[in-house]
Amino acid sequence: MRKHPTWTLADIPYASIEKTRIVDQTDWFYLLAGASFVETLSDLYARNLVEYFQENAAATTWLSNEWEQEEVQHGLALKAYVLQIWPDFDWDRAYKGFVQAYMPYCQTDLLGPSQALEMASRCVVETGTASFYTMIQSASPEPVLQLLAGRIRADEVHHYKYFYKFFQTYQQQEKNSRWRIGRELWKRVSEVDQEDSYLAIKNAFEVKNPGQTFSGKDFAAFRERMGDWVSRHYPFEMAIKMLLKPVSLPPTLQKMALPLLKRSARKALAS
Repeated sequence: MRKHPTWTLADIPYASIEKTRIVDQTDWFYLLAGASFVETLSDLYARNLVEYFQENAAATTWLSNEWEQEEVQHGLALKAYVLQIWPDFDWDRAYKGFVQAYMPYCQTDLLGPSQALEMASRCVVETGTASFYTMIQSASPEPVLQLLAGRIRADEVHHYKYFYKFFQTYQQQEKNSRWRIGRELWKRVSEVDQEDSYLAIKNAFEVKNPGQTFSGKDFAAFRERMGDWVSRHYPFEMAIKMLLKPVSLPPTLQKMALPLLKRSARKALAS
């Protein structure tokens, strides 16, 4: 294991933020505030995973000593960035509301049907976060946010590699078929943004706009506005290759499937 975390908030030059580049862009506020909530809650995710994999000392040690610490640091770093730009935002109240709303969706008994398949599902989650911060780094109008997103992205790619390694170990024991692995991966992909992102942005919106309610239609409109960022900055090929890795497709088949999957993913994410 490497020394963790490999960077700290002191490495982010918050005092150098060029506020005028981003302060009036409300969608950036919601995106970053929501991401800070989801990342900060990683201590709860980590406890659930440690319980689920409790017999695996290597996995639980890594989850507690590395993954949890780095994920929570991502949340705190994003929180610090948000409050530098929008200091009047009551982050703590909005985060508390998010935690209360999301708790029912974050239970150990909702994890995968087997340990190998849960590790494969974690690969989906890390693919999503690595791709998300790659997009943020590319699309950001503000240099310090580019730096911060790059730091987080590197951590998420590293986390993916660990989850994939643990998946391989469990897969040797369980011997799940490609079909079963692919079905579990698709299930997790289809669940992305269904609860945590929506609830995070909802609580950020309702605290920032007292008396107003954030609905599913508002979230759909927000995602539609994000379509331009996605189409121009989302790393589709990287994401698809990461998603396909646990399925272990033959190289020729993967090469044939990649263009079709890229077109489908671009259409789905940008819509």
